Amino acid sequence: MTAAPTIPERLLGLGADFTRHHDTLTDIALLHGPDPGGNLTRRSTATQALAREALDVAEALRTMPGLRHSPEVKAAAERAVQLAALAVLATDHLLDAADLLQEARHASGKPEVVQQHRLEVGRRITLAARLTSLGNEDCVATARLVAVELHRQQLAPHLQPPALSPAQHAALEAVASGRVTLARHLNKTHLGRGDARVSIRTIRSLEDRGLVHHEPCAPVPPRERVHLTRDGRLALTAALARSRAAAPGAVGPTNRPPSTATRSPAR
Repeated sequence: MTAAPTIPERLLGLGADFTRHHDTLTDIALLHGPDPGGNLTRRSTATQALAREALDVAEALRTMPGLRHSPEVKAAAERAVQLAALAVLATDHLLDAADLLQEARHASGKPEVVQQHRLEVGRRITLAARLTSLGNEDCVATARLVAVELHRQQLAPHLQPPALSPAQHAALEAVASGRVTLARHLNKTHLGRGDARVSIRTIRSLEDRGLVHHEPCAPVPPRERVHLTRDGRLALTAALARSRAAAPGAVGPTNRPPSTATRSPAR
């Protein structure tokens, strides 16, 4: 029987879901096809799931047997609640966008109204993407904080970190933070924000060890997003647990784009 994932593993899994969420919102196909409103409604359901999982993580930290609620643990729980709040706001924007598309259909005889509605739909989707764009990086930072604290309180499973080179370790963190895609036709990696340098050779070595896999994602030109496997999340969790980079208070509020939401963050 496979052991239930630890809280740091859950955070790394949640980070991957934030990456998939962002990839979907930046896919031009979201508003194409016969049912763009339905696409947005389905995406809002997935975004609500991000919020529920983040709140579940916060609750798991609050109720974990034997866990002392140190400042680090409290900071991690607060970050999980913040992630949930941002996902709820993003959900609100996506549902608004779906409503606007429906209104635009009924205003088909008024081109200027349709154009205004479509511009507002695009703005709402952009806001939803921006609100959650750092969720994957927040999850990795919080997973590090929790993993170190569980190790310090002797509550972490006795996992031996796999033998990783510095380049492989950096690549696992970059993958978990949603920064690595593959340009298959060029046989090279593409890096998002951050200073990490990840070679295709390093990704191949991690793939051969079953620590990462790739799946299609939307950006143009076509690329494949690299994600951690379950073994990869276990390996990174074990490595993070022995990291001393997460000092008390190291996880603070990330600079975020301002929200222009005027509605209540609940529906």
